[in-house]
Amino acid sequence: MLGLATLLGIAALAAPGSSGGATLDRAAAAKGRTTYQRYCVACHGPEARGDGPLASDLRVPVPDLTTLAARAGGTYPYDRVGRIVRSGELVRGHGSEDMPAWGDVFKRTKGTGEATTAAAVRNLAHHLWALQRPRPTP
Repeated sequence: MLGLATLLGIAALAAPGSSGGATLDRAAAAKGRTTYQRYCVACHGPEARGDGPLASDLRVPVPDLTTLAARAGGTYPYDRVGRIVRSGELVRGHGSEDMPAWGDVFKRTKGTGEATTAAAVRNLAHHLWALQRPRPTP
C-alpha cells in the first residue's frame, strides 16, 4: 500500500495527463471499488482523500486521489494512473521501490475479483476517475 500511495502521488503531481481518448466507464468504476477497498483504503482512506488508518505511519504523505485530475491540469491522467499502478515508476523521495507496482500483486491474487491484471488495473483507474472532484483552494 505504501507503493501505491506514493506512485499515485506522482501521478497527481505530474504534468497534465491524458485520458487516452477513454471516457469514464461507471460499470468498470463500480468493479474497481472492490480492488480499491482491498488494496488502497488502508493508506488512502475510504473516500480516497489520503486519510487511511496507515497514512500517518508512512514516511511520504499519502495523496488525495480525488484531486488527480485537478492537479494534472483538469484532465484525469487515466493512462498514467494505469501505467503507474500496473508497472510502477521511480518516485523521488520514496527511497527504495519496496512496492513499486501492483500489476504483479494482482497476478498472484484473486483479491481484485477480476480475471486479468489488465481488467483489475483498468477498473481501479476508472474507480479513481469516478472519485474526482475540484482541487481544494489552499
